[in-house]
Amino acid sequence: MKAMKVLVIGSWEPAEAEKYRALCQRAGEEIAGRGHIMVAGGGAGVPGSVAGFYKSGRGKRYVAYYPSKSKMKAAGEEPGQKPDRTVWTGLDYPERNIKMIKSCDAVLALPGGLGTLTEIINAAKDYGKRVCVADAGELPKIVGHIAALKGRLLITNDFAKALNYLESRE
Repeated sequence: MKAMKVLVIGSWEPAEAEKYRALCQRAGEEIAGRGHIMVAGGGAGVPGSVAGFYKSGRGKRYVAYYPSKSKMKAAGEEPGQKPDRTVWTGLDYPERNIKMIKSCDAVLALPGGLGTLTEIINAAKDYGKRVCVADAGELPKIVGHIAALKGRLLITNDFAKALNYLESRE
């Protein structure tokens, strides 16, 4: 199987990363173990935690997309795991998110808030990406009630199953 670009999304809050540390570890190790490229927003939160486990699990290539430095500073977001490739978009968060989504093959959503929810919607509905949502936090309950997302994503904490789903091209 050809390496996919898997976009990992979730809360940029470091406290959330710590709360879901075990989930982040399983996700990062599974993506690395499959030889996929990891793409994320580059912050120190949930995706940054996944990136750390991805790199320690011998992940080959981590690509981080950052918004403009001023937007990042205004939000109080700190850079996380050092990426293999850095993309400074110079954009606001929503525009940066679309750029990330368009650059990837599939999306793995971990616990997050409204920003993560909009990324899920954009990826699954607007860009037809395969999306898997980790069954933790509030997101699985919310996306399960959005009619336009029915049949467009998988909700699970079994990351082997999640990656099988994301890798499938059906």
